[in-house]
Amino acid sequence: MTKSRTVWKGIGYILHRFHSSYAVPTALGLCLTHLCNINCVYCMRTTFKPKEGPMTLQRVKELLARMPYVSTVTVQGLCEPFMNPECPEIIEWLKSEGYHISFTTNGMVPLTGKRLDCLRCVDDFVISIDTSDPETFHYLRGGANLSTVMENFKRVIEMKHTLGLGKHDNPPMHINAVITSKNFHQMPRLIKMLEPYADDITYLMVDPVSRPDYSKFEDPLAMVHDEGFEKELVKLREIVKQSKLPVVGLDYMLTPSYGWRDCPLSWLNIWVEPNGDIYNCYGFDYVMGNAFKDNPLFAHNSGKARDFRKSLMTDNPPLQQCRSCNFARPGWQLHGGYLAQSRVLSVAKPMGIYEAIKHLLAVASRRRGYTF
Repeated sequence: MTKSRTVWKGIGYILHRFHSSYAVPTALGLCLTHLCNINCVYCMRTTFKPKEGPMTLQRVKELLARMPYVSTVTVQGLCEPFMNPECPEIIEWLKSEGYHISFTTNGMVPLTGKRLDCLRCVDDFVISIDTSDPETFHYLRGGANLSTVMENFKRVIEMKHTLGLGKHDNPPMHINAVITSKNFHQMPRLIKMLEPYADDITYLMVDPVSRPDYSKFEDPLAMVHDEGFEKELVKLREIVKQSKLPVVGLDYMLTPSYGWRDCPLSWLNIWVEPNGDIYNCYGFDYVMGNAFKDNPLFAHNSGKARDFRKSLMTDNPPLQQCRSCNFARPGWQLHGGYLAQSRVLSVAKPMGIYEAIKHLLAVASRRRGYTF
């Protein structure tokens, strides 16, 4: 990380820690394409699709030239990044410029050739695997094939073994499982399927579909937080204790969301769609400007953006999904629960000076905040 990016990151963190309505985004969420090759039934693409735009390598360079405060790039969004043919070149360029890169794929595009090679540049690599049951997987993942995803998963592991790399070497890989009423009871079998790879993946993340406005389903996918759920959760936690595979996310699953003022996303993250539209968190239609037409920092601090953050500091958050968002749950905030645990599992090294200063700030302000 360059010195200037470190300074910007410190400024952004302080503004967030002390709940200013102004913000400096230090992480860019980049949607590389409007395309996706599957249709997950719980995905927000059912109600909102990214607008088409030429997110080429050249445009990425132009975009980041206007964002000197960004130090982390998360390649994600309502898309499959590898549907952009320039994706490998974009990843390699980002690494050459010193950005920390997070990358998520659905695993349905063959991880061969340049696509596999570019993963060596990725600092946080995620493959989505919701269940070990092929039929349920096919349904939830909108036509995806479990055997294809597992084949690509194994290709990454084989590459790392061939190069003599450990699980914490790039790309450190974790699995994200979106938990629904259809696959919650299948979690023990998913853990069993992944256990042979416990030395190759950093952890399994369980992420419940609980946002009430995702989509309208005739057969609801969101789980109900009732006595039956709690009993099953106790059993699942016991299974996890006996497993060598680290599983995170169970401690705070379906607990109420209330810490919106300490949610990092609206302060420290800026999302850009393929056409350049800047949106806020999961409010995909809450457009604050266009990164190719407007000054991104000014757009991130426009009246509309600041009103969004001001709402987060009240008991009436701006989006309905805020009320069931993981980042507003205590376990997903500073130095405890999922974020701190996932960092330890992924990085396997002590805090640096920058992180130590952030920790002191958190203690001094006696509030919970963000880990990264």
